[in-house]
Amino acid sequence: MLLVGLSLVVRLFFIFPGPLESKIGALTNQADLRNYYWPAQTALAGANPYVLWSSGASGEFRADMAPLELLVYVATVRVWNDPRAIQVLFALFDAINIALLGLLLRQSPLKLPFQVFYALGPLTLYNLTLVAEDKTIVLTLTFLIFYLLTLPAETAWHVGSLRVRAWALAIPVAAVLASFKWLSVFYLLPLLLFVSSDWRGFIKNGLVFSSIVALAHLPWFPDWSYVYLFRAQRVAVPLHIAPARLLSAVGWYDKNLVLIVLAASLLLIYALYWFKRIDIFETMALAVMVGVLWTPDMDPVHLSLVVLGLLLIVNWTSARRQVVIWIMSALVAAVYAISTHTNFARVGLPNLQLLTGAYGSTQMILLSYVLFVVVFGLYLFDKRRGRAVGRAVLVDETER
Repeated sequence: MLLVGLSLVVRLFFIFPGPLESKIGALTNQADLRNYYWPAQTALAGANPYVLWSSGASGEFRADMAPLELLVYVATVRVWNDPRAIQVLFALFDAINIALLGLLLRQSPLKLPFQVFYALGPLTLYNLTLVAEDKTIVLTLTFLIFYLLTLPAETAWHVGSLRVRAWALAIPVAAVLASFKWLSVFYLLPLLLFVSSDWRGFIKNGLVFSSIVALAHLPWFPDWSYVYLFRAQRVAVPLHIAPARLLSAVGWYDKNLVLIVLAASLLLIYALYWFKRIDIFETMALAVMVGVLWTPDMDPVHLSLVVLGLLLIVNWTSARRQVVIWIMSALVAAVYAISTHTNFARVGLPNLQLLTGAYGSTQMILLSYVLFVVVFGLYLFDKRRGRAVGRAVLVDETER
């Protein structure tokens, strides 16, 4: 609990820096925060942000989110109508995530290293706090799914006369995640196979998932459809640090080819799971990895989600591995910060973008992947050597 409290204090300091506001503000990036706050306060005022956005009446503001996410922000600004209220919400979810990691990794040597890394590491402090991001909520739902699946298959709770299996609860949580950001769709098929004892259970769980997603999309129906139309149009030109952008730089990008590669990559992962070459935890982490990497508008925050997922299935508790991961995470956070800011001269620093490149440049993109390459490399190395990965890491079956 001390670590949870400390992490919350650190995040609140970044949100409310007081006399250090100018110095902290020089590092922040609130580009996405305004697109969380504007739709929420617009809806709170009784207007429809989706209609205003799609009609062009919102100017530079967007309502680029699923209705469930918008409902969360509306409820938040109803309490305090200020952008910082949403930042506080993210900070609270970060605190929940550290507590959830304690539950998820309760039997794992990863517990303390991961909690400290999440609470105080540069990867999360920059990508999820100084850059105000909704991915903290995505991680909460992801960690909860992982936790439920680490419980024994027979684990169940009684709610009145109803007996609810822990594994079965993973499906509603995955549905909420899909209603929020769709990430769980990448591993939905293997997840349904894992939690279902027979084909009837498979169909029932599929219907539960579909029903929750459908219900979550009832608010503002059908005006939110512009969100998906907007995102579909964005695949035409790669953005941010997506690998597709590197392909585009050499004239190899084709959106249909990228979709084919994504589908083939997911099918390969599903096949590895079906033939028991990887477990459900590896499957989830790897499916999110390829799903995110082949998204044409992937940014550094999405890449941090991939890295955090991979860190759950790799044993990085040795001192050497921890040092490497901390150094590489500091490097990628610095690359992200430097490449998106040009005001370092104000504090007497040279033009650091000479080292990192401007945001979206080939140099910056390549530097952004060093942590991912290290962590994914550790996974492949341990997998090839027969060392503990996936469930064996999470439930303390690691090699001693």
